[in-house]
Amino acid sequence: MSDHQLEALYRRHAGALRQYMARRLDDAGHAEDLCQDLYLRLREAPPDAGLRDPRAYLFRMAKHRLIDHWRRQNSAPEWCSLNPDDPMLACPHACPEHSGHRAGCVRELDEIMVRLPERERRALAWHRLEGLTQAEIGRRLGVSERMAGRYIAKALTRCKTLMLNRI
Repeated sequence: MSDHQLEALYRRHAGALRQYMARRLDDAGHAEDLCQDLYLRLREAPPDAGLRDPRAYLFRMAKHRLIDHWRRQNSAPEWCSLNPDDPMLACPHACPEHSGHRAGCVRELDEIMVRLPERERRALAWHRLEGLTQAEIGRRLGVSERMAGRYIAKALTRCKTLMLNRI
C-alpha cells in the first residue's frame, strides 16, 4: 500500500480503533497514544500486509498494541508522579521530614529534566517512566534504535552531572 492509501485506511477506522482501545483501557488518553503508536507501526508494516481484510488487520494490530501495553504495565515497577502536588497513596504514618525531602528531590529532578535537550528528555522519560524499549523510542523520535539509546545515555549523564553540580 502507498503512504496515501495507508493514511486513508487509518483515518477511515481511527474513530472505531480509539473506541475499541478506550473501552479496554478505561482511559481515552492512553487509547489515543496507542492509536498513534499503531499508526506509526502501520507505516512500517510490509507493503502487502493486511490486503485481504485491512480493517481486521488494523484491529489485530490494535489488539497487539494493547497486549504490549498490559505487559509493560505488569512488568514495570510502580513509579511515583514527578509532580509533588499529585495525590499518591502513602503510609498514613509517614515521617514529615521524609515527605519534605522526597518533594524536594522531585522538584530538583523536575528542574533538571527541564534543562535537558528535548529529544534526550523525551527519550529518558519514555524509557524510565513508560518502560518503552529503545526501538519504540526510536520510532517515536524518528531515529534509529541505536540513536535512541544514545539519547538515553546522554540524558542520564547530563542528569548525573547536573545533580553533582548541585551538591
